[in-house]
Amino acid sequence: MFRLRRRTATDCEAVVSWIPDKDALYLFTGPRLRWPLDAAQLSAMEDAGYSGWALVEDESNKPLGHFDLAFDGEVARIGRVCIDPTRRGQGLAHLLVGFAVDQARSLGASELRLNVIVDNDA
Repeated sequence: MFRLRRRTATDCEAVVSWIPDKDALYLFTGPRLRWPLDAAQLSAMEDAGYSGWALVEDESNKPLGHFDLAFDGEVARIGRVCIDPTRRGQGLAHLLVGFAVDQARSLGASELRLNVIVDNDA
């Protein structure tokens, strides 16, 4: 089983390990963060008004996916969506987005938007 929880410092370390190079970082976050990515940069997004979330397996509590939410009134924006590369192709992104929609609603969003970097086909 899977569940959603607030992102932890340990989750930030895991997510950083999923981003192998500068090009992958750009697709993950656009120009907002710099290479080499570190957990401190990702954690600092909380100070900029983004709430970080992790999709985890119940048994291991291991993060399998990540996204953050930012709010402007009742409009939420989902960003920095990523799945552990070793678990891609298993339908986890679909599950993650469902959790993101539910979380945004529970935090008061009446609209959810997704920003995607041009050429991010995956």
